[in-house]
Amino acid sequence: MNEFLGNDKDEFVQAFTEFGMQFENKYSVQDILQKIFYARAENGIVEFSQTPDAGHFKAILDAYYWLNLAFVKSYQEEQELKGEFFQDVVFASLLAYCFYPQALAKTVNYLEAEYKESFKAESDRKAPEQRKYDRYYGYGDIFQLLKVLVSDNHKGAFLEMISGTVETHYEFAIRNFLSEDPGVVNEVLEKLAQFHVKNKGESYLDTLNHDCWKVFPLEMMGVVICRQRKGLSNAGVSHPLIAAFLPFVFETESLPADELTRKLELKII
Repeated sequence: MNEFLGNDKDEFVQAFTEFGMQFENKYSVQDILQKIFYARAENGIVEFSQTPDAGHFKAILDAYYWLNLAFVKSYQEEQELKGEFFQDVVFASLLAYCFYPQALAKTVNYLEAEYKESFKAESDRKAPEQRKYDRYYGYGDIFQLLKVLVSDNHKGAFLEMISGTVETHYEFAIRNFLSEDPGVVNEVLEKLAQFHVKNKGESYLDTLNHDCWKVFPLEMMGVVICRQRKGLSNAGVSHPLIAAFLPFVFETESLPADELTRKLELKII
């Protein structure tokens, strides 16, 4: 990262020997950001669970933000980030919506590009878009919530994306999360929690395809954050899945919090 920040070096080579022959792997800076994201995110969750305070909460957010930086850099270079899927970009967009609005538009740009790229090699002539997006990649659930959350400030986003059936738990949540009745909002959170716990992410097709999305329920945080931004009360609103995080959700000014992430943001975003 220091070589990237100081010398604009954005490709790195790792040489290795196998079967007596010399090989090398090439990595872009966005590949490295992606790999570091997983290590930092897992470490951040463990440290927060041991010491749940505002500092460790911000450390989680900064760790997750490295994936956004990888997506934005990839979009700038017109490259696809290997190993990530549509739902990963949706969750990164949710993170930006909740905590890094300065990166939301550029993350959504990558999300739209990822969607369009997915159809280029499609050979199934029978409604391929429905086969790919009706049930998988978070399209019928977490993506539908993201569309609603960003609609105020990004009305033009996602216009070319297909309409599909919304998963029942999310359909209820989208209809009711702006209710002024805390009991209804808690039912919304419970519906989202049921979906969250039930979908274990055992396949890359599943919404919660990575552990980082399972242990940090961004979709539930997005609901309370959206309510607060619209002037609605969150008094009496909570759920066990996010109870540990809620005290710190609105104490996240001046993000990124750590110096290295700030420098990377200034260079990439």
